[in-house]
Amino acid sequence: MTKETHISSSIDTAGDKAQYDEHIKNLIKDKNVLAYILVYTVEEFADYTIEQARDAIDGEPEVTKRKIRPDVVHTLENESKIPGEGVMYFDIVFYARYGNERKKLYVNIEAQKSFYPGYDLVTRGIIYPARLISQQMDVEYTANDYDGVKKVYSIWICMNAPGKNRDDDSIIKYSIKPDVVYPKDKRIEEIATGRYDIMSTVFVNLNADKTINSKNKLISMLSTLLSVDIKTQEKKKRLEEEYGIKMSKELESEMSAMCNLSDIVEERGIEKGIEQGKLATTFEFVQSKALSPQIAAESLGVTVEQLKANMEKAGFTFPD
Repeated sequence: MTKETHISSSIDTAGDKAQYDEHIKNLIKDKNVLAYILVYTVEEFADYTIEQARDAIDGEPEVTKRKIRPDVVHTLENESKIPGEGVMYFDIVFYARYGNERKKLYVNIEAQKSFYPGYDLVTRGIIYPARLISQQMDVEYTANDYDGVKKVYSIWICMNAPGKNRDDDSIIKYSIKPDVVYPKDKRIEEIATGRYDIMSTVFVNLNADKTINSKNKLISMLSTLLSVDIKTQEKKKRLEEEYGIKMSKELESEMSAMCNLSDIVEERGIEKGIEQGKLATTFEFVQSKALSPQIAAESLGVTVEQLKANMEKAGFTFPD
């Protein structure tokens, strides 16, 4: 009897997770989706139509594939590595141009399934645009002239809202703003300040199916797009009719693939639960001496010694 090992199961799960993450990035990188994000989160595009914002996207979005080192910068990259530090991947990075002068912005989009990954996500959200600013050296600005630096937005799509009721939806912006320490009777408008508004981090907090009917159009659109419960055809219909997002073959394909993958993951979870239930039942029979260790070990495809170790690890008592 051949049994799936833990490492084999882990590899399958990791593969599913990697595929799922990739589908999400490929859904969000669609220019129609990016246009919505620009209009609802980027101050410079607040007065743009969705069509105008889409046309303002310069070139094709990059999705986690190019590598650089900060000391050999030639162009925008999706991975940044500093000696002695870990590798950081940007999910999506693209340029957008605004205003009559066609000023250039760097925009980073991150898709995050958990708001509490074991560290403060907002801190990470501040680090990402800072890294994109440093990457611009010798591309947009030099050590002798910093005026060429381009503003950076890092926009985080959080798929599990951090609100107390778990169905809260919100858009939070973090930016650098000056504060007059002295003299207290002066307003910031009365004091000379330099160009400080060069980076902003925006968190778009949604909760999948619970925020589909959000009053905020971006949140309701993203909730629909990223839902694992809405089937592909229904999702396509809603996105076209309610949000004016035309279906490209690539977008429809990614939606279908994500839905199919979520079904596979759910089925595996059910199968794993059934398998664990059978295992616990076997352990209980052995513990109560209703089943001999030899027969149980043979049925599970393990030795008696392995059965004993597994039972004790799971909190069961191996019979004398």
